[in-house]
Amino acid sequence: MHRRPQIKNLLLPTAWVCLCFLFFACEKDDICNEGTQGTPKLVIRFYDQENPTEAKDLPGIKIQYIARDYPIYEKTTNDSIALPMDLSSNATRYVFILPTSTASLTVADTLQFNHHNRIDEYTRRACGYKASFQLTNPPVSVTNYASWFIRAEILTDTIRNEEQAHLAIYH
Repeated sequence: MHRRPQIKNLLLPTAWVCLCFLFFACEKDDICNEGTQGTPKLVIRFYDQENPTEAKDLPGIKIQYIARDYPIYEKTTNDSIALPMDLSSNATRYVFILPTSTASLTVADTLQFNHHNRIDEYTRRACGYKASFQLTNPPVSVTNYASWFIRAEILTDTIRNEEQAHLAIYH
């Protein structure tokens, strides 16, 4: 009869120690914070060819990644966009589809964004790696020219974050 109280006295501290081990077994690296940035996208600003300092919308634009049949980006008006880069290649191709004044017709230019020197940076165990790229010159090659694209200019050659525009496209 004397043994039972001793087991009860050991049970609570043992359970407490086990809970502490479970709680502290998770390292900070096991959780990827919501605000942790992954591989940055290419930020493009669109400008007016006649007035190069003024941003210019591309109304009704649809952007389609070459390897997919559906648009990855649709916007009624916007003077800047952020597009993901192809991690397995030194170039990423998109079709930019713009409506014309005739409702049933569109104009589509296929633009290839050229980049190299991909650097993979380890962030933490839960988040993995993030890549950064460097734009090459010329930054854009037109593989199928319809009419709206005039020229491109590198604003920031290294794509490390999405805080500022990397590329200017004049149309």
